[in-house]
Order: sequence, then C-alpha cells, then structure tokens
Amino acid sequence: MNKPLVSVVILSYNSRRYIEKCLDSVLRQDYPNIEILILINGSDDGSVEIIKSKYSRIKKIKILEPGANLWFSRGNNYTFSHAKGEYIMALNQDTILRSNFVSLLGGAMEADITLGSVTGRLLHYKFDIDSETRILDSTGIEIFKTRRVIDRGQWEVDRGQYDRDTDIFGASGAAAMYRKSALEQIRIPKIGGGYEYFDEDFIAYKEDVDLAWRLRLAGYGCRYVPQAVIFHGRNVGRSWPTQFIRFILNRRRQSREIRKLSFKNHYLMMVKNEVPAVFWRHFGYILTREILLLLYTIIFEQFQIFAARDFFKQLPHALKKRKFIMANVKISPHDIRKLFH
Repeated sequence: MNKPLVSVVILSYNSRRYIEKCLDSVLRQDYPNIEILILINGSDDGSVEIIKSKYSRIKKIKILEPGANLWFSRGNNYTFSHAKGEYIMALNQDTILRSNFVSLLGGAMEADITLGSVTGRLLHYKFDIDSETRILDSTGIEIFKTRRVIDRGQWEVDRGQYDRDTDIFGASGAAAMYRKSALEQIRIPKIGGGYEYFDEDFIAYKEDVDLAWRLRLAGYGCRYVPQAVIFHGRNVGRSWPTQFIRFILNRRRQSREIRKLSFKNHYLMMVKNEVPAVFWRHFGYILTREILLLLYTIIFEQFQIFAARDFFKQLPHALKKRKFIMANVKISPHDIRKLFH
C-alpha cells in the first residue's frame, strides 16, 4: 500500500550556514513518499545560489520564490497552499533530521486519526563546531494555568526523562507535522480572500502556540514521539521565569523586535482562543503572573508600550477571528481545562 504523501516545508532566509545540512537530511529520509517545498524568503547571503545550483534538478524538490520576505506566518501559509501532501511537515532551516524522523511521525499520524499534529525529540545542534548535543530544545509545547508557555524540557540534558510517548498541548513550529485536513478545518478566512493557518497578524513568534491552541479547541490531539529525533540550531529560546537572573539574561539576548512581537502575540492569542468558563476558573493564576510581568516590564522593558499600541491596533481583527474560532470549538470546558498544567 502506498504511503500518504508528506509535504516537507522549509522557509529559507539567509540560510547559507544551514540549508545544505537540512536539505540533505530530508533527502536521506527512509519515508518513500515525500515532496520538498523550499520558500526563498528573501536572502542576500548566497544561499539562493546554493539551493538552485545543488537542488533545483531534484524531482521531489520544488523551489518557490514569492519575491519578498514573507516572514514566518505568511511564508508558511504561502507554502502550505502549494503543498499536495496529506501531511505537512514544517521545518526550520536550521534543523537536521535523523533518517527515520518523517516515517516515525507519519506512522503516528496513521495510527491515530484524531491527531492534528505530532512532533519528536528536538535536541540542540552547535553549528559553530558542527556538533550534535544531548541538550533538549523541545519535546512539545506546554501551557500552564498562568498562560505561561514553554518548550518542554528546553535546556535540560537529555537523560531519558522524556522517553515516554505522550499527549502534549502542541508541536513546536521548528519541527511539526500537521494533518492537512485538520489545518483546513481550523483555517481562518482572510480579508480580501484566501485563508491563513498561522496567524499573519503575528508575523512571527508564538504563532505555533496559537495554531496548536486552535487545533486542540477543534478536537484534535497532539502527540510527542520520542524515538523521532531531530537537531535544531536555536540559540535563544524560552526562558526560566523561576530563575530571575537567567530569565533576564535570556531576555536580553533577544532583540527588542522579537520581544515586542512575543509580547503582543501572547495577548492576541489569548483574545482569540480563551473559552470564558476556563479563563475565569484560571483567572487568579493569570492575574498573578500578569502583575509580575507588568512590574518587570515597567522596570526593564518600557519599550513594550509600543507592543501594547500594536496589540490594540490589531484587537478588532483578533475579535473577528475569535468569532470564527469559538464557532469551531468541539471539546467541553472540562476537557479544555485538562490542557493547562
């Protein structure tokens, strides 16, 4: 029996340092039915020339050139619309896959039709010394009653503590396989026509959490498959709110633009996806964290006033999206509460 087609989607932006390792690892996959879509997301580092000279003649690879940098959300939406697969594998350009990564995730999808997404064990890769590590990058997205969001296990040494196949809130956008039919169900109509899977108002950052939340509200599960291993070159990730100095140092390593987008998108995500019966049950947790964040922002990140301005500009559009999302909720408030730790 033929295996379902998997569309592997990679956005390339100034990827000279990474793209060959990423694409070569995808081409080595033991899964027999793959198409690879590479979006040239606006680059000037020579990576476009590398991609075209080395990979343009490979039949299973399709190169897309929209003529501009579409960033993460628009870029993925554009590429998803060209994907023909029953499953879509979204990959960051700085990832390196073990040869059975796609087959293991595809097998999990085939075994359980209620899954909307799956992911594997992401470990850090040090591109500066071309070396794998045993430092975890993500074993899936975890969300708390406070609405704090983390990548499970990030920065921990992998000692087998995440060896269990388990249900999770969502998949990190660095390496997530989505069921195309699930994406079609939760896509949001765009003003002027067309649809979006990742929220294009987000531009980038936390768009994977928002998509995971919508999939869960629509009744789709997400599973972590620990045997599926992939390496990721991320240098900056989510931080340690219980360790204040490390929290600040990690924040300082991020650009102001990243911090502003993350700040704004966190609240847009809540506006769109919160179910009132659950929100009010968790309100004490949420309020406590928001007070602490407000104090931190006043002292250390006054520039977030501009992120707040952008949030209020986008709020009317987010409320329109909320109506569509709430009309598509398929699980009970009781089951929604189980999603939050």
